[in-house]
Amino acid sequence: MKKLAKLYIFTVLLFVALFVAANLIFATSVKKSNDASNILMNRAVDGIRQNYIFSTIQYSYIDPISGAEIQKIIDSYMEENRATLEKEYGKRAFPDEVVYISVSHGSGAESTGLLNKDSNREKVWAFYGGDETTLIGFVVFRYKNENFRELQLLLNVCLAIAFLLAIAICIYISRAVLRPFEKLSDYPVKLSKNEITEKLPETKNRLFGRFIWGVNMLSDNIQNKQKKVDELSRDQMTMLTTIAHGIKTPVANIKLYADAISTGLYQENGEINKSDAEIAGKISKNADDITEIVKELIDKTSGTVVDFEPDIRPFYLKELVEFLEEEYSNRLNVLSIPFSFEMNHNAMVKSDKSGICRILSQIMENAIKYGNGEGINVNLNKEEDGYYFVIKNKGNVLGEKELPYIFNSFWRGSNAEKVGGNGIGLFEAKKIAQCLYGDIYVKANSEENEMEFDIYIPDNI
Repeated sequence: MKKLAKLYIFTVLLFVALFVAANLIFATSVKKSNDASNILMNRAVDGIRQNYIFSTIQYSYIDPISGAEIQKIIDSYMEENRATLEKEYGKRAFPDEVVYISVSHGSGAESTGLLNKDSNREKVWAFYGGDETTLIGFVVFRYKNENFRELQLLLNVCLAIAFLLAIAICIYISRAVLRPFEKLSDYPVKLSKNEITEKLPETKNRLFGRFIWGVNMLSDNIQNKQKKVDELSRDQMTMLTTIAHGIKTPVANIKLYADAISTGLYQENGEINKSDAEIAGKISKNADDITEIVKELIDKTSGTVVDFEPDIRPFYLKELVEFLEEEYSNRLNVLSIPFSFEMNHNAMVKSDKSGICRILSQIMENAIKYGNGEGINVNLNKEEDGYYFVIKNKGNVLGEKELPYIFNSFWRGSNAEKVGGNGIGLFEAKKIAQCLYGDIYVKANSEENEMEFDIYIPDNI
């Protein structure tokens, strides 16, 4: 969700920057255009006045001369200097029409018409006679109507529409791509930690079809390899157990003979022969070493079955409930098995979340495989001395004689005859719990046909 929030914030900031930059550029462009027009008009008025003064001197006109003559002077000047002015100030700065309005000769109707046309943009300059003090008329520079406010409004509307489209695209990407991928991205991590066994559900989203197919193939491959590893480990353990039992009796006999020699039992006079006793001691020591090596080999072999290194970090109890709901709610609904995942308090747990999820997964898998479908209930509770996770399921109940062996490696109960497995799940769960300084206890209620597993994890590891 943080990534999505950053995406939205970035999009909003981007369009705010575009909005500000576009308006600044637009305002600068308008100001530059107006400045160029004002400079051109100022220069034109000066040029027209110089021509006006020259004409009055050359033709001995009476100042002021008629408005029609001044209009001719204006038209002549603008036509002669058009190319120069357009080159220096731009074509947009050059007026479309320049009109002279005489103060004393122009009719009121004509003046009003020129100064108040809605379709035009006009700028009026005062025009003085030869003495530079007498106002004789006005020079009106007329431009085509360019409503910059409407253009600016149109620009902002276009930016707003683009912003809404961008937000809509971001929402689509977040819902169709980012959120689904965020869920999918957790799957390989959980798969590598052996937290889940279910495949990714198929989806109509074509963006992830091949990815889901590939990950599910990877899941099948990992599970098949893990199954082969478990079978090899079981065979190895069986072989080592057979060897251990096979060696145990001969080694015990050797040790017994060595002890007899060291005590002088085989001497005719019954006295201890020091040299024989010394050799017998060495034989006895070697026999003890062989026994210890066999024991150590068996312990190490059984220990390699569970690959787990605790990573202690704080997390909330609710995260375990969310894990169970995400991994098992759909599956249990499909199997029509009633279930409930409950907690008494959303406390903060300081432990290995991945390890606890593996424990819960192993027991849940057993509950599904060996249960009769009548119901599975999980309670996650915070107590004074730690956390208790209780999983109950209806199904085939083991006898009291079998319960002590339920956590042994590669051991399978009488209810597993028609159910696949290697007998390693509960062994792994108990080992992980012990690595977290906790334990798992099992109870069998034959009257209610219910198995109960109590997981204890201490507080503040």
